[in-house]
Amino acid sequence: MSESTAPALIEQSRRIVMITYFTLLAVFTGYSLWQLPGSNLPSIIFLWLLRSVPLLIFLPGLLKRHLRTFAWLSFVILLYFVQSVQTAFTEDGRLYGIVVTGLLSVLFTAVVVYIRVYRGFYKTSL
Repeated sequence: MSESTAPALIEQSRRIVMITYFTLLAVFTGYSLWQLPGSNLPSIIFLWLLRSVPLLIFLPGLLKRHLRTFAWLSFVILLYFVQSVQTAFTEDGRLYGIVVTGLLSVLFTAVVVYIRVYRGFYKTSL
């Protein structure tokens, strides 16, 4: 990999991470709003917070491009992935589970590429 392609790949993977990250939060919000008519408001808000707050904790570090934040996000994504695969096998949440599983797969891959190329180009350790 040449020196000119590494920064471009780092920026592309970071862009994919950010787009997928915000899309995942939007899906969580949309799914919660979709459930509102059939459920009570406090439980829906609680479930939305339960899904979103762990991801929102990483937002400042992602915006500042802290490599360690990307690394920890990759671990947290795996926990979300397990839950989304389980949801994909239920009758009621199949489509939601498949969409979230796909987004998490793209997000995890982009995070790993970002970390790998960044560490290879800048020779840093976490």
